Amino acid sequence: MMEVQCHCGNVSVTADYPPTEVTQCNCSTCRRYAAAWSYYAPDEVSVSVRETPTQTYCWGDEDIEFHHCPVCGCITHYVTTPKCAAKIVAINMRMADNGILEKLPVRYVNGASF
Repeated sequence: MMEVQCHCGNVSVTADYPPTEVTQCNCSTCRRYAAAWSYYAPDEVSVSVRETPTQTYCWGDEDIEFHHCPVCGCITHYVTTPKCAAKIVAINMRMADNGILEKLPVRYVNGASF
């Protein structure tokens, strides 16, 4: 089991198992978020909120719904929308402790070319 939290602790994201790598994407959104994503099936992830529900942002084709904490502003995860064939929850591993993130290999994706 693995859990990450936003800066203020309002949003917690728990996965059934830790990731084996993280992905850094250079698309117009991800490069601005500076996220390091780990990918899971929706039934492998649980999102809990202490007080204030996450807020979302979609761009372009609206296949992805980015979630952030409205209290501290941290991007915690994204989910694919019903428009997308793949059902994915991506956890922003930048919310994890440095010791966890430092040990994970990074896969770079050229999302800007899509």
